[in-house]
Amino acid sequence: MIEMSTFIAKKIIEKADRSTEEGQKKYRAYFVKTGLYKKWKEEVDTILRAESYEDVIVEA
Repeated sequence: MIEMSTFIAKKIIEKADRSTEEGQKKYRAYFVKTGLYKKWKEEVDTILRAESYEDVIVEA
């Protein structure tokens, strides 16, 4: 079974492959506009950095 942090990162990366802006929008949907997924944020950020998608990590 896939871990939630891996699932979220995969969804963000899928959008980021289209454009950085789409990836940022998806990132915001998970971590900026809601606190529902905050317990996975640190792991997702680590995955995104490891996969060279740090440009999609936004704070606002």
